[in-house]
Amino acid sequence: MHPEEFREMEALEEDHWWFRGKRLLLQALLARTGEADRVLDVGCGTGGVLLALAGRASMVAGVDTALMALEFCRGKGLRNVVQGSATALPFAARSFDVCVMMDVLEHLDDESILLAEVRRVLRPGGAALISVPAFRALWSQHDVTFQHRRRYTRRELRDTVQRAGLRVEWSSYTNFFLFPPALAWRTLRRWFGIAPERRTDFFTAPPLLNRALVETYRWEAALVRHVALPFGVSVACVARSA
Repeated sequence: MHPEEFREMEALEEDHWWFRGKRLLLQALLARTGEADRVLDVGCGTGGVLLALAGRASMVAGVDTALMALEFCRGKGLRNVVQGSATALPFAARSFDVCVMMDVLEHLDDESILLAEVRRVLRPGGAALISVPAFRALWSQHDVTFQHRRRYTRRELRDTVQRAGLRVEWSSYTNFFLFPPALAWRTLRRWFGIAPERRTDFFTAPPLLNRALVETYRWEAALVRHVALPFGVSVACVARSA
């Protein structure tokens, strides 16, 4: 990611509907893992997810390749963050009960290397919480800006994770209510050659709309605790180590 994307994330992630929705989804996924003593956020970025994890375990750590992102984390008072590669995690084997990867796998040429590392640092029976962008049909300038390599279907994510030796115990599409307008707009943009106005999709909504979108995500987070959703802008899974 470029410095301007980190600055945008830092400016938006506390109140913006997308980032608040991401954290609501994370809470729904964490409800499926049981008690956790040690949690790792892989690709922790500017620290929004780490703040959401604080207090849920006795030790919460973050790792990211970007020094700028870690400086933002430390500016929030998050000290247990280290610079390192997702494909060579700087932690001992069986160090964590839960590994969180929110929008990470799609950045790698070979996801299997990261998933093997996650399997290594998880204790037996530990959980991996994974969320990635869904459906190639939704590919846009946003993916290019954030240097994504791919988008996934639910089956592709499950197969990728299981090939790495992790057992998928739950998966679902997410960002369900956003899917119809996102698909319609991105399809029309391709058909009519409409150039993107922004490098990312993180538009700032008026306060009332922002609150309404956050509430929509709150409903979805409650829904995915009980059912798997049939489509969405993203896809997520909970997997276990052997």
